[in-house]
Amino acid sequence: MTIRKSRKLKALLLGTLMMLSPLELAAQETERYPFDIPAQNLGDALRTVAATADWELYAAADEINDVSVPPLRGNFTAKEAIERLLLGTTLEAQFDTGSVLIRGRVGPGTAASHGSEEAIVVTGTRIRGAPPAAPVITITNQDIQNAGLADLGELARSLPQNFGGGQNPGIGSAQGTQNENVNVNGASTFNLRGIGPNATLTLLNGNRFAYSGTNSVIDVSAIPVAAVESVEIVTDGASAIYGADAVAGVVNILLRKDYEGFTTTARIGGSTDGGNFQHQFSVLGGTKWSTGGILAVYDYFDNSAIRASHRSFSSSSNPASTFYPNLKRHSVLLSAHQEFVPGVRLKADLIYKRGDMTSVRGLFVDRPIETRGTRVVNEFETFGIAPTLEIDLGGEWNTRLTGFYGTDDTYGVTDNFTNGVAAKLIRIFDNRNIAIEAGAEGPLFALPAGDVRLAAGGGWRQNRIHGEFSGRNITPVRENKFAYGELFIPLANPDQDLGFVHRASFTAALRWEDYSDSGSIVTPKLGLVYSPVPEFSLGVSWGRSFKMPTLIQQYTGYSASLVPVTGYGAQFPAGSNFVYIGGPNPGVGPERSENLTLSATFHPSSRVEIVTSLFNIDYRDRVAPPLRSVLGALTNPLYSRFVTFNPTAAELDAAIAGAAGPLANGTTGPYDPANVVALLDGRDRNIAEQRYRGADLAIRYRAPLSGSRSLTLSVGATWLDSQQRLLPDLPITNLAGNIFSPPHFRARVGATYDSDRFTLAAFSSFIGGVTDRRRAVSIEISPVATFDLTSRIKIADVADVTFSALNIFNAKPDQILVAAPNDTPFDSTNYSAIGRFLVLTISRDW
Repeated sequence: MTIRKSRKLKALLLGTLMMLSPLELAAQETERYPFDIPAQNLGDALRTVAATADWELYAAADEINDVSVPPLRGNFTAKEAIERLLLGTTLEAQFDTGSVLIRGRVGPGTAASHGSEEAIVVTGTRIRGAPPAAPVITITNQDIQNAGLADLGELARSLPQNFGGGQNPGIGSAQGTQNENVNVNGASTFNLRGIGPNATLTLLNGNRFAYSGTNSVIDVSAIPVAAVESVEIVTDGASAIYGADAVAGVVNILLRKDYEGFTTTARIGGSTDGGNFQHQFSVLGGTKWSTGGILAVYDYFDNSAIRASHRSFSSSSNPASTFYPNLKRHSVLLSAHQEFVPGVRLKADLIYKRGDMTSVRGLFVDRPIETRGTRVVNEFETFGIAPTLEIDLGGEWNTRLTGFYGTDDTYGVTDNFTNGVAAKLIRIFDNRNIAIEAGAEGPLFALPAGDVRLAAGGGWRQNRIHGEFSGRNITPVRENKFAYGELFIPLANPDQDLGFVHRASFTAALRWEDYSDSGSIVTPKLGLVYSPVPEFSLGVSWGRSFKMPTLIQQYTGYSASLVPVTGYGAQFPAGSNFVYIGGPNPGVGPERSENLTLSATFHPSSRVEIVTSLFNIDYRDRVAPPLRSVLGALTNPLYSRFVTFNPTAAELDAAIAGAAGPLANGTTGPYDPANVVALLDGRDRNIAEQRYRGADLAIRYRAPLSGSRSLTLSVGATWLDSQQRLLPDLPITNLAGNIFSPPHFRARVGATYDSDRFTLAAFSSFIGGVTDRRRAVSIEISPVATFDLTSRIKIADVADVTFSALNIFNAKPDQILVAAPNDTPFDSTNYSAIGRFLVLTISRDW
């Protein structure tokens, strides 16, 4: 039986569509702006116009940056200003609501000549110029600076659509399901909808990079913020476009291009309650020439630990235990591109990160760590390089050949102290990823509304992890081949002057993947975009996605135990035993989802954008252990499929021999197959069914003020409802709203005043409360609301100075019940121990 669909979701969709009915839309904005743009290159002039009108500008940098234009002075609409700037050039503008595309003119009867023009591709599609059917969240480098964030991990944790659980440096111990919320090596990851970090695909300039730690994720903190142009996020399943792991969505980190200059930045800050003293230094340099450019960034980051003694909600913890680890890292990023001859370009991105993380835990509240406790030191190193060769084939066809080689190594030492003596435990996780992919994109034929375009390609990937931990030594390897195709069909465009539609398009994608350990899987995706008028558009996206189990999840080996039969009365002979096997299972396969996203985008004027969406994710075949407990499992009809009564000696020998270690004897006597009445197989299986559904809302309003000043207001909010059924005959349990799972509601609002010399930004974040149901009496965990303020001032040509006060009122998480002093005493998957944080940043261009 599947989980019932929500009537509230349907009602919310109907209400949204009624409120945004095209009959109530205003006419297209024709606001005029005062411009006083001196003679300069076309690129800078166009960016000034786009920023003034709050428009998105899409253009090839090489085509607009080397063109000189005369001054532009007077009052014009944004469209008029751009058209005047393009007079006398070989470029033309294609306008749409809130955006403009600049490209070379196409003569009658000739194909467009792209030359060095880059493919204008939005995350979520491989088709140039195709509008995505699901909303794309775009966060710029300036947005990150205005929020006072140190790295992309902090950006991820600030998003309403993201969940802080999974792999992140602030995750404590005993935070929900074992191995689901962990901090392996200080890496930071995106975890959209709280489905799990392995279910969000993260890309760098459209390419996969090396997995980190024990998860199929990349460490976004390895990418220096100084090198980032923007981050695009699609909260919609996209396996038909990108392959495995894109169940909850895709995050694409886009790097700066054609940067010229040399910039140094120093950042220092700390938590007012103690601990978390941060200092960060970065150097950014770049240059460009007529046929290419290069960007180089070095970043050093160091934060001290937050200890229990620093926080008021730590009475159940040892004062020396860490709530946030001591973390150091060095990061280097290089990005370059070169055009060898017209239409042939080579690009390459390289990242390198090295660092270490230290955390400690006390097993008793009142004794030193060295008496009874643990100290964990993890060293990590990441390397990745992704070269791409692009060739324009003519007729608007473009082909790409991309390769990738990357490694991510973690070496961990755990000191388990007993009365001053340390027993060392070594953990090694070395990831290696190799990939090659080729693809082409271009028009097939023309329809009245435009060209039908196709993107198609294929490739090969290999993922390997070498692990040494808990007496195990494994090196599993997974290979997969893939092929994909995506078709874009324009149904209507503004030039047709149709009375009932301004613009409409349809997309269809199909992807085939074949895995060395799980066979083949095919995923489709369909999308429809319909704009009845320029100010309003609707999007519908449906597709199927999948996630492969991690290599650690599948190949670390299960354990076998001999357990006495107790609590069954006279149903079994006295003194009888059973063998229980549990843990990872090499027989598990892909987890599959069906995704549906309905969205509406409203541009009542060039100043305002309102985006709302409803989503539903049916996620099945999730890998999970089938048993909550072995107690009573032998005679419980729910678990009958996992029990083999009166197993043969050969069956028992096979089960025990396949375990990663020797049989653990939990009885008082020796192992005797004749006394074993049952074999209970509790290994992980593709059994769990989950549903995630909810709504997103994003509002952005930008008001130009006198001169170059502006005021921008923003609102982002997410409502999430998620449920799980472990077995078909078991009841449905709620996920969202419970401790160590996402809350039902998260929101972030902001206001930014911006001028040439001064910027003031204020933000407030709200993380809803959750319920702790781990005891007979439930306990409500309070929501947390934080308020942040950032001011930036440009001091002549000397420096930019930024001061940020984050969580000004020092909001704190509730203390929760723990089973032992070494358990973290608050929900670190949702709430932070950082508290009020003050930071000063000084940056200078040389």
